[in-house]
Amino acid sequence: MIAEQNQPRIWTIIWVFGVYLLLSLLFQIVSIVWDVTTGNDFLDMTVTWHSELFGLTAMLIALIFAKWQRIRFFRWERISWKGFVFAFIVMIAAIGISSVIDYLGQNFTSYTNTQNEILLDDVYSQASWLLSFLSIVIIAPFVEEIIFRGFLMQQLFRNRLWLGWIVSSLLFCAAHVPTDWVSFLLYLIPGIALGGVLYKTRRLELTIFAHFLNNFIAFIWT
Repeated sequence: MIAEQNQPRIWTIIWVFGVYLLLSLLFQIVSIVWDVTTGNDFLDMTVTWHSELFGLTAMLIALIFAKWQRIRFFRWERISWKGFVFAFIVMIAAIGISSVIDYLGQNFTSYTNTQNEILLDDVYSQASWLLSFLSIVIIAPFVEEIIFRGFLMQQLFRNRLWLGWIVSSLLFCAAHVPTDWVSFLLYLIPGIALGGVLYKTRRLELTIFAHFLNNFIAFIWT
């Protein structure tokens, strides 16, 4: 871990994250203007190449600001194979538990699917397979892990990582808009698993890998 005196101030972390939010908003406006000028209906919420690339660009620029402010999300040291195995096992276990909960919910309650999945089906209904894959399997895990396990857990709660684990898991779940206890658990469990990977390994790279794995399995399964 970085010595306390060399760590960025909390307010520095907050304003850098604010830069990301501002850039995301600005690029979203640009994306809407793009759709309007090209005759597309931006109200249908269909994902496009430019909307995904703008979102990724906002995060990459924020990472440049973070590096400038000496906020370290990643380390150059090689990750051991044990780290990858640990992240793999934790994520597979989380997927297994979630699958059981999904089965029980569909067979013994009125639950059929999460609102987030229904929204994603609509958003990606017109998208190509390649765009859907890059967006769901590559871009989304990268951006979400930097937000929830990077800015939030790793940085803001760096001195109370266990508390950051709890908060990031709950906010990760809330961000996916659960509407019942089944969908709440379906998003809380992977959030806990991803936080556990960071808590144990201290490597954000491994939480991104685990999130990639989760989304890849969900992508090919559906």
